[in-house]
Amino acid sequence: MKNKILLSVGITMGAVLLLTGCGKADLKNGSEVAIKVNGEKLSADDIYKILKEKYSKQVIVDEIDKIIFNTMYKDDEEIEKQVEEQIEYYKAQYSTNWEDTLKSAGYESEDELKDEMRLSYQRDKAVKDYLKDNLSENEINTYYKDEISGEISAKHILISTSDREESEAESLAKDIIKKLDKGEKFEDLAKEYSDDTGSKDSGGDLGYFGKGEMVSEFEDAAYGLKVDEYTKEPVKTTYGYHIILKTGEKEKQELKDIKDTVKEKLVEKKLSDDKTLKVTTLQDIRKDYGLKIKDSVLKSKYNEYIEEEIEYYNSAN
Repeated sequence: MKNKILLSVGITMGAVLLLTGCGKADLKNGSEVAIKVNGEKLSADDIYKILKEKYSKQVIVDEIDKIIFNTMYKDDEEIEKQVEEQIEYYKAQYSTNWEDTLKSAGYESEDELKDEMRLSYQRDKAVKDYLKDNLSENEINTYYKDEISGEISAKHILISTSDREESEAESLAKDIIKKLDKGEKFEDLAKEYSDDTGSKDSGGDLGYFGKGEMVSEFEDAAYGLKVDEYTKEPVKTTYGYHIILKTGEKEKQELKDIKDTVKEKLVEKKLSDDKTLKVTTLQDIRKDYGLKIKDSVLKSKYNEYIEEEIEYYNSAN
């Protein structure tokens, strides 16, 4: 990676400032007295030891990542747009007491919240970019062969289970299939029976779609049909029971024409299959940028942070 930088974190007054967020210090070195109270004295080194043992984990990781990702994505318009849109969304939700909402959530200012959001978006983008750059040609070719298909078009009739019993919905769906078997038009039955308000007026037409755009049960059934064939049994999804008519099928595009899209889909699959991949990828990025933690306690805290993150995502799987 370009523009590698060396990150050294040691027992210095600069690290104290990093952890506390303070401005310039008047002390010449860490052994000088920083605080006097009730006859007791605390040096900057004393304060630093307390802070790093209790509060350093998330703070130090955030500061490291800010240095890296503010270099990688300086003035990134896409990220800035995401941040602004998210802020506007929150403001719309809490417009009457926005400042109070910020303070109650632990933020001193809107800019502090923006910084946190920006770092989150930067991390997500960095992980995806890194994984895309490190995909092998074999991985890409295999995913293209096994997972990419041409788009298909379909119509459907949805019998919802939101306002009727499942047995009633399934029975009605089967009755509609019998009507199709007798030659009644799919479009007419969709207009009469379908609970999908977005498509019923157009005869159930869903247009063209590709893999990953529909719920899996619907997608599997639709792709398994021949053109102009409809499902002979109702297809159950979380929305209810569907009767699906496949109306068209396009040839799969050549890999060279959709390679970037294939890489994006493959990365999304990798991240979905392995929830810890984001954590380990961020580790790799920090290593590539020359991260060196010289303080043994901070190094231990950093390793604890990684272990806790991995354990958290493993337990969530």
